[in-house]
Amino acid sequence: MKLVIIGNGPAATSAIETFRRVDPASEIVLIAREVGPSYSPCPLAEYVEGTVPRASLFWRDEAFYRVYGVTTLWGRTVERVQPAEHQVVLADGETIGYDRLLIAAGASTLRLPIPGFDLEGVFSFKTLADADALLAYLPAARRALVIGAGFIGLEVAQALQRRGLAVTVVEMLDRVLPLMLDEEMAAMVQKRLEENGVTVRLKSQVQALQGKSRRTRSTARGKKPRSSKSRERVTRAVVDQQEIPCDLVINAAGVRPNTQLVAGTEIATDVGIRVDEHMRTTHPDVYAAGDIAQGRDLFGQSRVIATWPNAVAGGQVAGYNLAGWHCHLPGLEDANVVRIFGLPVVSLGRREGDATLRRVQDGVVRKLTLKAGRVVGLQQIGTADNAGLFLGLIKQGRDVQALGETLLDMNFNYGRLLHPTGPLLPRRM
Repeated sequence: MKLVIIGNGPAATSAIETFRRVDPASEIVLIAREVGPSYSPCPLAEYVEGTVPRASLFWRDEAFYRVYGVTTLWGRTVERVQPAEHQVVLADGETIGYDRLLIAAGASTLRLPIPGFDLEGVFSFKTLADADALLAYLPAARRALVIGAGFIGLEVAQALQRRGLAVTVVEMLDRVLPLMLDEEMAAMVQKRLEENGVTVRLKSQVQALQGKSRRTRSTARGKKPRSSKSRERVTRAVVDQQEIPCDLVINAAGVRPNTQLVAGTEIATDVGIRVDEHMRTTHPDVYAAGDIAQGRDLFGQSRVIATWPNAVAGGQVAGYNLAGWHCHLPGLEDANVVRIFGLPVVSLGRREGDATLRRVQDGVVRKLTLKAGRVVGLQQIGTADNAGLFLGLIKQGRDVQALGETLLDMNFNYGRLLHPTGPLLPRRM
């Protein structure tokens, strides 16, 4: 059998490892736009900040592909998938056949329809190449504008502020981290940003980016300049009809799964490529995993949840099934943890339910969402403690109604689940 994999992120890598566990002989061909071994995008902001070295980003080395018997086609782009013909077509016209296919091609940064978006000094922040380009440009920058106050936007805003830049974050919605937090919790994060010198503008949009020419001269060795050329470098943004000076712009306004690869085929798409609990698409020999895949979450809703754990888990499930075993994913987990200037922020599951429990204790704010006596969501600021415990409760769908507000105790643990009516454990007053 010949297995072709499109992509080289955590879904692809975990699929390779799992597949080889049960099938040591079949051919594996991996096609990747980037060149080199798989790396984690999670610490890219820390890499830009200077606290994580470049070498630490790579979670597999070049030997990995040799050990696992993978033929790598680096720096190649897939133009389209042809499931009826069991082949993929590359951008240069080459076709590669397969018996089974895993699409782990990820997502791309949304290109905003803003005048001036092609100016020098405007960056995306999705790949290692993006981070390297940003680092090379930083010596020329003093004032940064970040478009989008989601997870990536706030992480890069924090990194730039710590590099000494004046940073403004522009968000079109009414709060920061809008997909993670409600208004009350988001306001606490916004306060933390502003206390650390980051300006936040909510309910705002960038109408245009403007720049000015930067003249450079080309010279031959030992001779005077012979020619000159001009480049437009960003110098300001127009936000709600107001000009904001900036010499660096980060587009963190969101991403879109690369579903164009299967456009016009029998493979069904919505936001992402639709998959079942086996990570199988609507074609029996094509699977998808990672940021491109749209599957059921823990509550049965069809979604794309682009997190590292979901990509790894989806890749593992796909790997087993591609090798002919039977394995399923119970549901995609909606779990995020981020630190904003040292402040831990946790978001799990849903914010909608029929009851909300809230407590402030020892500098920690914990807010639980319950539905039918079961925990369906957690928002927590001040510590990441117990995040795993509550994620377990969400996944189990366990009835915790008898525990009441003891769920809010900061020392709540599994012992309380075993003895819900027992005495409270001692806690600091």
